Amino acid sequence: MALKHVLAGALAPWLLRLLRLTWRVDEQPPRLVTRRGANSETGAIYVMWHSRILLGVTTQAGQGMHVMISMHGDGELIARAAERMGFRPIRGSTSRGGLEALRATTTVLENGGQCALTPDGPRGPRMTVQAGCVLAAMRAGVPVIPVGFEARRMKRLRSWDRFAVPYPFTRVAVRFGAPIMVPAGLDSSGLSAYCERVRVGLLAVTREAADALGVTAETPEIDPLPAEPVAPASG
Repeated sequence: MALKHVLAGALAPWLLRLLRLTWRVDEQPPRLVTRRGANSETGAIYVMWHSRILLGVTTQAGQGMHVMISMHGDGELIARAAERMGFRPIRGSTSRGGLEALRATTTVLENGGQCALTPDGPRGPRMTVQAGCVLAAMRAGVPVIPVGFEARRMKRLRSWDRFAVPYPFTRVAVRFGAPIMVPAGLDSSGLSAYCERVRVGLLAVTREAADALGVTAETPEIDPLPAEPVAPASG
């Protein structure tokens, strides 16, 4: 592994911890992951939008959650940083290593573990729900819990998900939704119906988190970044 990857994997957790110390975080219910892990014998899947990964990792660190990390080139770097933040990586995604990752996730859940997934990752479309989280919940018999993250002030990148980078000293809101139980034996239409239920649940907690901060909730229909200006034709 290149030295820059080793250094980045070691430094990133410290920088994120420092960033977290500057935020004012309003989480409702507070520390749900820790309390559920201590009091429940069954696992759970927590779902959030891919654009909110930085908010999720930073506010939910140190609670022993399993996280799926894709097999792309930067995956090893991200996995090392996640471990130092108190997460347990599961390698794979819907595009690479998906079947193995689904099996590994199901095993973790069946043993009472808690997993965090981004149902619109790793490549979108933005704010849609793919079937992986619903399939894992159905196979393991665990609930899907939508989680909304919002920051009062943040920079949006021009990536497919409009990745959110919260500024230091901003206000942050975290909202957990009601658990969604997925029945066993769903066919393709049933899976699609529960993907839509999860999507609706995620949009609801996204609105709740935004309302807590007095900002406009993000939606799939409206791009949070303005269109880039078109340069005038030369000549």
